[in-house]
Amino acid sequence: NPEEYDKIVIVFTDRLDVPAFGDSRRQAMKELPYADKIINLNLPESNYWRDKTKREDYLDCYDDVCFWLQAGIEEGDTITTHNPYGEYGHTDHMLVWHACMDTVDVPVNGRDPKLYREAKEVYKSNKVWTWEL
Repeated sequence: NPEEYDKIVIVFTDRLDVPAFGDSRRQAMKELPYADKIINLNLPESNYWRDKTKREDYLDCYDDVCFWLQAGIEEGDTITTHNPYGEYGHTDHMLVWHACMDTVDVPVNGRDPKLYREAKEVYKSNKVWTWEL
């Protein structure tokens, strides 16, 4: 429910495979009843979910989201975002969740990202971490 949040961050706007999509998405955001709460990062979707040769674009998006999170999230904030599976396997949704968990020190979906990072490092040091960007 958008009424419950002070800020709503939209990460991806443009789709390179659908040229007019970003303009339409930006227009829709202006017309929403909670438009004043929207922060649009205006990143283009990498299209990695469809084209695995777009890995570098995907990693660039991840870096951009992490950079924004480091600058845009303040102590006392909380984040509600996609789940680790991107709801239905959507890789861009998964990217946003991982960027949050890898970057911020505030609750994400009610979870402590510090604990996530600690567990991740244990798995990585034992060479059994199975998810990488």
